[in-house]
Amino acid sequence: MINFMNVIQIMEQKKTEFTPNDQLIYQKISKDPGKIVQMTTSALSDACGVSQPALTRFVKGLGYSRYQDFRADLIAWLAEQRTQQMPDCEHLEYFSVMNQLLREAEKILTDSYMRSLACYINQFNRVFTTGVSKSFQPASLLETLMMKTGRFFHAVPNDNISELSDSMMENDLLIVFSVSAKHSLLKSLSSSTGKIMLVTVTSSHPYQELIDRQVLLPYIPPTPEESAVSPVLFDMFVEILCRYLTH
Repeated sequence: MINFMNVIQIMEQKKTEFTPNDQLIYQKISKDPGKIVQMTTSALSDACGVSQPALTRFVKGLGYSRYQDFRADLIAWLAEQRTQQMPDCEHLEYFSVMNQLLREAEKILTDSYMRSLACYINQFNRVFTTGVSKSFQPASLLETLMMKTGRFFHAVPNDNISELSDSMMENDLLIVFSVSAKHSLLKSLSSSTGKIMLVTVTSSHPYQELIDRQVLLPYIPPTPEESAVSPVLFDMFVEILCRYLTH
């Protein structure tokens, strides 16, 4: 893997060798790298107007074996840029908050808890996932990580939730990621015959009766919505969950 300090520099050095497809990808990444790292490979290739194999060739041309490795280094590069822009006190405060959050999450996501959760999810024939705003990223990540297993895991955009609610069967599960659990998306699921599992950081919400199972993750006060690291914790939870779902 290339050192993350060289990600942008490598693209700049090689852009004279880029194919027309490479140029499209390069321009999209350069314009808004923060948005790019939140996109799946299919979403990025669609946004660039190229095929997924073209995206794979692009990152391999930069020295990466997989797009995921390129994305990880781009995320690290972005974090470094943001850190440099922060006053020292804010920089240290962010990492202090993150460490506190991880310690609290470790108390909740124990081995026995995760085994029980995986057993619950694995009983369903089809598993759908969705999320509100930035919380759609962990929903998409769950689909991506489970793709190799042959299991049915499908991320559904918010716009299609009403249709999904009408078509879900009793042996279907919808996993909803939502920091606040206050979005009207949950209300639209009231007539669904399938089961709903909510992953949130908000213990009090008006949809308790709709939820078959809830995963309550920690947050740092004052409010869940102001906890900038909550979406990051969702991604970590998904990665841990997938290990239990596949073993």
